[in-house]
Amino acid sequence: MFFMLRTLIFALLISVSLSSSATGDTPSSNESRAISARTKKSLGARYTFHLDNTVNKNNTVDSVLVILDKFDLSGAGIVRKVFYPDSLNQIIVEDLPKGKYYAEVYVLGLYRKHFSTIIYTKASKKNKISFPLDYKDVYIPGKATIPPEDIKMFAYNKN
Repeated sequence: MFFMLRTLIFALLISVSLSSSATGDTPSSNESRAISARTKKSLGARYTFHLDNTVNKNNTVDSVLVILDKFDLSGAGIVRKVFYPDSLNQIIVEDLPKGKYYAEVYVLGLYRKHFSTIIYTKASKKNKISFPLDYKDVYIPGKATIPPEDIKMFAYNKN
């Protein structure tokens, strides 16, 4: 009896929630959208990390781990996320509060590299930093040439 009653209440709540979402915008959802729009404007700046891979023919980077800590040590790991760069090898961090940060950038995948720097975010400034990547070459079977060895150089003196 108890389980039937609980199932009936659960079904009733689901049907009410589906019917309210099907009717469209309610006044409360309009208010929440307006509040979220206001808070989005006031949250902070957008910061762009550019991974300069011109040495490797601008090949795209697989993924990047970005860790941002407040410089005044009041907030550890404000951003701690794996990003997937776009075709221009750029990572954009949205709504970053203005201030000074320790930035740790770990490039993952084929072009592994670690960058550590201090960044400043300002609302009126173009917030962008560029990191150069090193040259990496991929082994292609059949393309490697092994030079001949001089065996006499390694032979022991046999008399």
